[in-house]
Amino acid sequence: MGFAEWLKGLQRRLGRTTPQLVLGHRNLYILPSSFGGLWLLSCVALYLMGINGGSNSPVLLAFLMAALLLLSLFLTHFNLQGLKLQVHPQRLSFAGQDQVYAIKAISKTWRPNIKWRWLQPGAPAQQRQHIRPGQQLVELRWHPPQRGRHLPGRLLIHTTAPLGLFRCWCYWEPPEPIWVAPARQQGPVQLFVSANNQTAKLSSAPNKQSGSDLFEELRPWRSEEGLQRIDWKARARGRGWVVKGFSDIGSSELWLGPDLQLPLETALEHLCDRLCQEAAAGKAVGLRLPDSTKLPPASGRQHLERCLKVLAQLPLPGCS
Repeated sequence: MGFAEWLKGLQRRLGRTTPQLVLGHRNLYILPSSFGGLWLLSCVALYLMGINGGSNSPVLLAFLMAALLLLSLFLTHFNLQGLKLQVHPQRLSFAGQDQVYAIKAISKTWRPNIKWRWLQPGAPAQQRQHIRPGQQLVELRWHPPQRGRHLPGRLLIHTTAPLGLFRCWCYWEPPEPIWVAPARQQGPVQLFVSANNQTAKLSSAPNKQSGSDLFEELRPWRSEEGLQRIDWKARARGRGWVVKGFSDIGSSELWLGPDLQLPLETALEHLCDRLCQEAAAGKAVGLRLPDSTKLPPASGRQHLERCLKVLAQLPLPGCS
């Protein structure tokens, strides 16, 4: 087993997967930093110089540096000890955009120079932040690899404050997932209108309306209705004098679905954009997918997020 594999295994054992983490003696680790190692070597060198030269000044300076090194050990540990971290409900995001992962930090004291870094490959550079007393929302940059449901992975929390002589750190794996919906892009979608147990496909063009009436039934003709609404084809077939009845689309149920003539990802991007537009307009829409998945028409932010999560977890092309 190589050193890299051993280090990864150690990180897995040291990491905590829990919605809440209180940093303390059981999960904090501390070692001298590179600067602290040089400081310790300087202490030893000064002590040896003073002993060999018979001078008390280098020995006194060595003792003072050693005392400062020992004090820094406790100060660096105290900078993280007692910090309470909690997962925060994450905002639904869209593919192709830089996201943030929100963590609630609760502290009783001021904690300077806390560093945060995701350990998965391709993660953003580490962030540095001061934690003030009370509750604070820490927003960490995060790059989603693709649409779907993702866990952010292992997080490294570390500090060298206040003197930089020691490095204290902790590993944490927040369990709150991030939902990444397809990217938003305008384009055609399938539109369906249903009324009185009847469904009709209207149009696949983006943002296009197909009239204001939906055919509902044939009913007997009355003389006060005039001749313009008579169904002459039915009259020619011997069905008598009948007229077509229509219902208003505005009072019917509107369903959206992906355009089956387009690649799946492109169709989902168009559908995602149309769902967001209809939700912003306050309209009630339903979702119909080729795999028979249906979400009844509704409005509001919660319904929009349910629809986007359904789109996010559809199988990716090429995946079984």
